[in-house]
Formats: sequence, C-alpha cells, structure tokens
Amino acid sequence: MPAFLDCEKKTKQNLYFLAFGISKYKDSSLNLKYADKDALDLAEKFRSMKGKFADVFIKIYTNEEVTVSNIINAKSFASSAGVDDTFVLFIAGHGVYDTDKEATYYFLTHAAERNRLSATAVNFDRIEDILQGIAPRNKLFLMDTCESGELEESASKSYYAMADKIGINARAARAITVIGKEKKAAPRKFLFQKNRYIYNDLIRRSGAIVFSSSLGGEFSYESDQLKNGFFTHSVMKGLRQCGQKQRYHRNSR
Repeated sequence: MPAFLDCEKKTKQNLYFLAFGISKYKDSSLNLKYADKDALDLAEKFRSMKGKFADVFIKIYTNEEVTVSNIINAKSFASSAGVDDTFVLFIAGHGVYDTDKEATYYFLTHAAERNRLSATAVNFDRIEDILQGIAPRNKLFLMDTCESGELEESASKSYYAMADKIGINARAARAITVIGKEKKAAPRKFLFQKNRYIYNDLIRRSGAIVFSSSLGGEFSYESDQLKNGFFTHSVMKGLRQCGQKQRYHRNSR
C-alpha cells in the first residue's frame, strides 16, 4: 500500500561548490591566464548566495594543487551533503584527446606531460566519478575547457590566428596537438561531430546537468578584457541577473 507524507515546513538547502582551475602548468608552454581566477571568481559568486542557502561550502584547487590524487580524493568533499543539497563541480584549464584508439579525453593537471597523459593527467572518467554516488540530487557540472577533437591543421591555425588577432586566448592545448607521435595519424572522423559532447550520456549516468564551453571541433577562449574565460564570465553574468530578478520579484510584491 502506498504511503504519503505531507511536509509543510520548508528548510533551506546547503550548497557545495568544488572547483579546479589551472593557469600555471609545470610545462610553461601550456600556461593560461585566467583559468585559476575563474575558479576563484565563481567561488565568490556562490559564496554570496549564503542567504539563499542555509550554508555554502567551498573547496578550490588551483595550479599546483590540481594533482591526480587531489582530483581522485576530492569526492570526499561532498560526503556530508544531503539528498536535498546542491552540488556544483567546475573545471577550467586544458582538455585534450589522446591519440589512442579510444580517443581518451584528459583534463590536464598541473604536472601533465604531453607524452605521458595516462600517468600525469586525469581521465575524464575520474572527473565524472565525482558526480556519481553522492547524495545530492541537484548536481551541476560546469566545464570551461576545450573539446576540440582533431581539427585539420589549416583550420586549427585559422582559429589560433583569429584569436590572436582580436586579443583572446584559446584554451586548446596548442603545444600538444600531436601527442608523442612523429607522424600524425589520420583524423578520427567521429571527433568532428559538432554535437558530440565528451560523453553524451553523462546526464543519464550521473544525473547532473552539464554546461560546457565547447562542443566537438570548437575551442574555448579567455579574454584580457574580461579577465575570465568567456564561458565563466557568462555563467557569472547569468547568476547575477538571476539574483537581480529574484530581488525585483520580492520588492514588487
């Protein structure tokens, strides 16, 4: 026999924000400018939501702190979260496909080495695992990295030239377009699919809502004018506008 429970008392939920942002790499040719700042700025934006949530818990890893072990162990951050709490995961930095048959996608850690990705970078499965098996039903994954697939060399150069011309920086790992191979293999056609997302069934497997800065064949960019990645800047702008609308509705009652 089904049972029904009416709960009239509304309680505030907690917010958990976990972020990884890397601008400074051990291999300086990979350095970015604002990926670490993106993580810190988003943290401040979520910290300001303390009034909307009962409490806001924040854990940020930047630059040298972004290691394989820290990413694997970061899941414990949400161990005390409840079913009705909200969990937000954010990553910013370089993302790249390996040249293996499976086209394994990696998030580059601070110490990532282009010829040893499996040992020094983080397989995307590890990132996804953070979202799986945790209590919160409200899960949001924000990803400000490239998922550029394997662009033809001429197209890749065109993208970089365009970015340089207008003063923005691509978050594609220009230095590791070819990983540990003297001769580039034929491009794998499935990586050109414009609507391809790293794992299209991520939502089904983890229950998380996913917002990514790029699809297949695209770059992600950051700007000296904005002092953020374009994606992160837009997310913060959206959060700010959402807060303004909520205040307007309360004041208009």
